[in-house]
Amino acid sequence: MRLTQRMPSLSNVSAGGTATLNMPIGRTYERLILAYSGVTRAQMKQIRLLIDGKPVIEFADAEQAAALNKYYGRHDSAGHLTLWFVRPEMQRLEHQRLTGIGTGDREGNGRVSTLQLELDIDAAAANPKITAHAVQSDPKPLGMLNKIKRFTYSSATAGTFEIDNIPRGPRLMAVHFKKTADDVSRVEVEQNSRKIVEGDKALLQFLQKEAGRTPQATYLAVDWTQEGDVYQSIATDPREIQDQRFRLTLETAGAVDVLVEYLDNFAGI
Repeated sequence: MRLTQRMPSLSNVSAGGTATLNMPIGRTYERLILAYSGVTRAQMKQIRLLIDGKPVIEFADAEQAAALNKYYGRHDSAGHLTLWFVRPEMQRLEHQRLTGIGTGDREGNGRVSTLQLELDIDAAAANPKITAHAVQSDPKPLGMLNKIKRFTYSSATAGTFEIDNIPRGPRLMAVHFKKTADDVSRVEVEQNSRKIVEGDKALLQFLQKEAGRTPQATYLAVDWTQEGDVYQSIATDPREIQDQRFRLTLETAGAVDVLVEYLDNFAGI
């Protein structure tokens, strides 16, 4: 049975503070909805979801989390932010539910000890207030997760910029490159010296729109699941993939923020 439940109050919801939500253990979390006022999305920073103290989802700020939701066509409105653990854009119901965060079955097997949300509130926030509700389903042990990891890079020049150290191991669902100047104009992905993705921004976003995605300003995605099939995610196991490179064409120098969506178990990266 699916429940919508109010979560306990977040602690330390204050300008300049780190707000923390301790989420009750027992059921399976499908999504977490934050209602906020007196603080902007840009002022809700360094969002991280931790299972037993280990970060499994990371965003630079609430704007970044919202941009990911909009890309996948998930509902978004001011005053609320949803952190999705299930994947409603998948075609098959079992794929949609696969990555729900199970915190233990009815007998207590596979039980998670702690599930926490942390976020930093900018000191300039006027009068921050945040409350949380969760959509939950029946208990199950912790299984596969849609881990979202964030990495930052910087290129001193325009032109070709290569990233060869994004961690490997789990299956890779999508990678989102963010550049404030919105000028990542081309992406190539290479595994074991074989190109598996090659396209300019216009082509990649055309294919994503065909699949019902909504490309976001300042982001360029490489999305292997745009057919709604988790089996199209790609292997990155170092025993199979000894070398993996993302080759970007940048029109200007500057910072590149990278969000990587992995399909992984808890013990992975």
